Amino acid sequence: MYKYDEVDVNFINQRSNQFTKQVERYFDNELDDDQFRSIRLRNGLYQELHAYMLRVAIPYGTINSKQLVQLAHIADKYDRGYGHFTTRQNIQFNWIKLSQITEIIADLAKVDMHAIQTSGKVMRNITADPLSGIREDEVADARPYCELIRQWFTVHPEFSWLPGKFKIAINGSERDEIGLQFHDLGLQVVLNDDNELGFSVYVGGGLGAAPMLAPNIKSFVPEQDILSYIESVLRVYNLIGQRSNDKRLRIKFLVKKLGIERFSELVERDWLASKGDDDIKLNAVKLNKIKQEFSLPIEPIKSITNNTTVDFNYSIWKNNNVISNKIDGYSIVYISLSQLGSAPGNIYSDQLIQLSKLASSYSLGEVRTTKKQDVVLPYVRNQDLYVLWQQLELFDLSSPHNSTLAHIVACPGADYCSLAKTESISVAQRVQQRLNENGILFETGELGLHISGCENSCAHHHVADIGLLGLNKGEENFYQITLGGGTKHKTVLGKKIGRAVSSDNVIDAVEKIVGVYIKNRKPDENFNQVFNRIGIQLFKESVYA
Repeated sequence: MYKYDEVDVNFINQRSNQFTKQVERYFDNELDDDQFRSIRLRNGLYQELHAYMLRVAIPYGTINSKQLVQLAHIADKYDRGYGHFTTRQNIQFNWIKLSQITEIIADLAKVDMHAIQTSGKVMRNITADPLSGIREDEVADARPYCELIRQWFTVHPEFSWLPGKFKIAINGSERDEIGLQFHDLGLQVVLNDDNELGFSVYVGGGLGAAPMLAPNIKSFVPEQDILSYIESVLRVYNLIGQRSNDKRLRIKFLVKKLGIERFSELVERDWLASKGDDDIKLNAVKLNKIKQEFSLPIEPIKSITNNTTVDFNYSIWKNNNVISNKIDGYSIVYISLSQLGSAPGNIYSDQLIQLSKLASSYSLGEVRTTKKQDVVLPYVRNQDLYVLWQQLELFDLSSPHNSTLAHIVACPGADYCSLAKTESISVAQRVQQRLNENGILFETGELGLHISGCENSCAHHHVADIGLLGLNKGEENFYQITLGGGTKHKTVLGKKIGRAVSSDNVIDAVEKIVGVYIKNRKPDENFNQVFNRIGIQLFKESVYA
């Protein structure tokens, strides 16, 4: 994994010192609330319902053992003993005191971590497939490009005050685990007819109150020109994007307003005028140096058969949470953070420390986060799987939830977030409890439920098999239900099933939907395959009958 060099470390320390002085100026009344708000947001600090929330960047979802220990320290010293992994591969702390923020930022800097540009109208944390570099079907590992783009655009002077936030995802695999088309800009690594590496570019996606899938605006941008092409996209957005209407700030609204042909034309014109500038050509020497940091850290080994007698629970866990690595003799292990009765994505300090130890012992000190709020150990020897499972059992990290309905994705909701209209966590817990009591929680096969507490869609409910969107009508909470969303092979927005259902009835509705699926599925069919085969009507009738 990438290790910060002297330039990176100096930058983080410099930014930490700057923010410390800005906080001091705020306490000394030299900055008013509006001035400080812009500054703190650019350093990942939100003011929520009960406290400040700090969002810490985990670039392209890769984190090491030492950093996990420091996050545990922050959780214990400054928060309430836990953190929350998000759908953009970051981690949040929800109970921060402003008086302690400079200490936290300094503690993060000690392990090469920060919260820079995790909020604000800037380019946010760049996401990538958590299995980058270890998938069989990859054209190329996406992470070196994520890192190069991260370095280039962090506090970029021309794009530090965009009309709205800007999110990038990069994928090197045929399988799309990150949803390229619901990002502001999605880059798919491709090879052209001459076997040259480049990128297919999607612009103008986003979820929220007006979900849109990004159209493809350029089928091939050569590798060496990708920085200049991204700059052209951002420049067009920065110059003519909407700034006066808070509900129309994102680039998707500009693409829709202009039309994809006109928008592409403006980007192409700007790009052709600027791409020849050597200063924004991709630096091949620097890229190759970064690639070396991401080279596979292990050699294939002959897999040793584990003759240990194992129990049924281990077999279920292995079947659900373990997949093959492209390196012979190794596996990839998913660790679900959606335990029964817990808040999806939450991880306690003792679990962070245990995860750090397990990563050091079994995965070369590396952990990866995902958009489904779980974590991955990417380099586990096949012969170590059973012992690893036993260790996970000790800290409630062995739930065989991956890709089942037990693995629910949810935002913090109205328990914490000032924007949320309804609760998310309690609904997730109620669904798990009901279906567990009925004995079907682990019998659904591949089925995802995502719950967002407001239209911002932080839980990505639009692209879930079953999506719940919280709405507030007077004093009562309701949930709009969508079915059939997904990413992976093709990004699809879910379809609304009908009128929103009340909080009192939403668990019944989910149970009925799952019942229709189970009744109609054929062997080896997942939810989306059933939905696409039988349509929405039977699900609708079950809910509203």
